[in-house]
Amino acid sequence: MDKSVVIAGGSGLIGKRLTELLVAKNYSVAWLSRKTSDTSVKTFQWNPESHSISDNEWLKYKNLIILSGENIASHAWTDDYKNKIIDSRVAVAKTLRSALSTENHSITKVIAASAIGYYGDGGEKFFSENDHEGKGFLSFTTKKWEDAYTDFPIDVTTFRIGVVLSKNGGALPELSFPMKFGTAPTLGTGKQMVSWIHLDDLCNMIIHTIENNITTGVYNAVGPQPVSHASFIACLRKTIAPWSIPFPVPSFILRLILKEKSAIVLDSTNVSSKKISSTGFKFTFPNLTSALKNIYGK
Repeated sequence: MDKSVVIAGGSGLIGKRLTELLVAKNYSVAWLSRKTSDTSVKTFQWNPESHSISDNEWLKYKNLIILSGENIASHAWTDDYKNKIIDSRVAVAKTLRSALSTENHSITKVIAASAIGYYGDGGEKFFSENDHEGKGFLSFTTKKWEDAYTDFPIDVTTFRIGVVLSKNGGALPELSFPMKFGTAPTLGTGKQMVSWIHLDDLCNMIIHTIENNITTGVYNAVGPQPVSHASFIACLRKTIAPWSIPFPVPSFILRLILKEKSAIVLDSTNVSSKKISSTGFKFTFPNLTSALKNIYGK
């Protein structure tokens, strides 16, 4: 097996940890990045918006993993920023499609990130990969994202990624921050389902897909035991700040403050991991308690 991987978006939360785990398994890893890397990882500079990549050496790698895209949570959802979120993902696909269509290359496996936002707010519904996209901006964005890889020169394995748990980024630092000051807010009704995954399980899922030649198609990248938001906060509180005081933040306040963006925390997305498990993948952290204890060293 050719153990070479190039990661588009390797400098992000997922990409950095994935790189560490791949290097530990003696993979040769490179990044496609907008900025020159300050790490030892070989980096090819690119600008998807202008469809430019510094050179073609990256095409000699065997596996391409695509994690690039504007952060959906870092800014208010103005019309301009919503367009930027969508355009950044489509531009990545167009740039890579053009390169793989016009240049000689060695890439045989492509894995692309999507998100469980595809399903929208489902209430108590249990989603599988066969379900259609939901309503709202998150669903619209992820549908555009996945459609951008239609007719790609190489068949694509798509991971619809859930809430990634890490203390180094993503949702967990924001949810845990108030607990440092003795408060544990529950957002909305607390009944909305959270389909989460430990960062290491996500990275190992990607490696599993490479090493076991998993067939192309769509897979939900979530843990096997989704929980309600209230249960998530209760477990997090028990793990890091049992002395903190829980209190509710009503949905109408979140909608008033965050407007359309409140969907990130109020949508209920209960997602199945059975399809990826059927390929032989084993979760190291199948339940939230074990995941949080590992993350916080408890």
